[in-house]
Amino acid sequence: MHFRGKTEANDRASELRVYDEQIARIRQKLLRAAQAEGSGSVFGASSHQYRMNEPMTLTQLGKLEAEWGVALPDPFAAFLVGVGDGGAGPYYGVYPSSRISPDLDRLAEPSTFRLDRTSQDWMSPPAEQDEWDDDMDDEAYDAFWANLLRGTIEFGTMGCANELLLIVSGEHRGRVVYINMDSPKVFFAYEKNFLDWYERWLDEVIGGFEIHWFGTTPGGSEADLVAAFRQADSGETRGDLFRALLRLPRPSEAVIRLAEDALGDPAEQVRDWALTLLAKRAPQLADPLLMKLLRSESPEKRRTAVQLIHWYRKEAAGEFAEELIRLAPIESDAETFRFIGYVLETAEIEKFPLLLPAFRSPDPEIRKNTVWQAGSCEHKAEYVEEFIAALGDPDPWVQHSAVQATNGLTDLRLLPAYERLLVQHRTDEYYIPGNIRQALAKYEFGTSEEIERGVPAELTRVRGILRALTEERT
Repeated sequence: MHFRGKTEANDRASELRVYDEQIARIRQKLLRAAQAEGSGSVFGASSHQYRMNEPMTLTQLGKLEAEWGVALPDPFAAFLVGVGDGGAGPYYGVYPSSRISPDLDRLAEPSTFRLDRTSQDWMSPPAEQDEWDDDMDDEAYDAFWANLLRGTIEFGTMGCANELLLIVSGEHRGRVVYINMDSPKVFFAYEKNFLDWYERWLDEVIGGFEIHWFGTTPGGSEADLVAAFRQADSGETRGDLFRALLRLPRPSEAVIRLAEDALGDPAEQVRDWALTLLAKRAPQLADPLLMKLLRSESPEKRRTAVQLIHWYRKEAAGEFAEELIRLAPIESDAETFRFIGYVLETAEIEKFPLLLPAFRSPDPEIRKNTVWQAGSCEHKAEYVEEFIAALGDPDPWVQHSAVQATNGLTDLRLLPAYERLLVQHRTDEYYIPGNIRQALAKYEFGTSEEIERGVPAELTRVRGILRALTEERT
């Protein structure tokens, strides 16, 4: 692609002029967003501080497009010359063009991405990918990603291996997509072009929306979302719309009534999100339902209830304590059990006696969570024998949790159990030797003589670590 001359630059200006009104709105909204209540706490705001780089000139845009060998989608090009060459934006902001490094050999090739709203669970592992293999070698890995990312530019990051892409070639040219670089899965933002996506972000900052995982739910005002919900004919779409309603700063009574009605929706995901909204925004309506779910025979329903209590009803944890105390010794679902512990801790219930039966659960995941939670109990020093049994658990991750849980206890009865683990785990595959070293650092042996008097001679590995720690202190 050659560099445009003056005539072609004028033609490009004409192509972008259609976005002048939207660009003017965005520039005004940027100023308002920076001053909006709570804007400083929006995810990523501390990185960009609502500041923009200088806009590109049309000449600079032409040089960039010539260098990259593609004409950028008009809405993105209009942003670069009308708003700024990078700066404030969703997540950590928009990269300046100098930071964008596309694969120039494949940028003009059509993107492989296909929009399928029924499979946008982009954070889960890939289901069926013929070419994806966790064990592929470096050459195959690089080739796989080069092919997958063709026709796109990475213009920002969400953090944690999640990146922002713009499709510049192919069927969905101009669309913003999110990609999880730990798996070959993408999520198409709901807006049809970059400017609409960007302006939605500004509207939500100004409106005080809860901005987390921006763009992963449908956008719009409360009225827009409610109208879309009433017209939606699929449970998945209705569920997505309820997730969007959760982000409203102050939902109206009409939304609360809609959530009450949706508790009878035929789609389970809609019922779950409706209950979530009530737990968050109308707890007086949700609490009786949560109590009922805690008594359900369904592990999934119990899990939903205790998670919602933990996430949205912390201040009322004590009201659920009696039921959770009854449930804790008999709960068979590991995730539910974990959240029961969180809620009981919030309610300031001494939970160690309630955890004791779970130390002997047949489920290693429950044992692991139990021991880990027991480590935060105020009176854990009274239960050293239980921890010693956990240190001898056949599951290495339970052992790992037990070592971490006993960190801070300086009971000599623990030392033989530590010695057995040091013999069993010669490497740090399960992080056990390193954690034992941290636990032993809390023992106050001042000299080698004190170690020899206080630690049996057969505990050679424990003695060795304690001596090394003593030497480091001196």
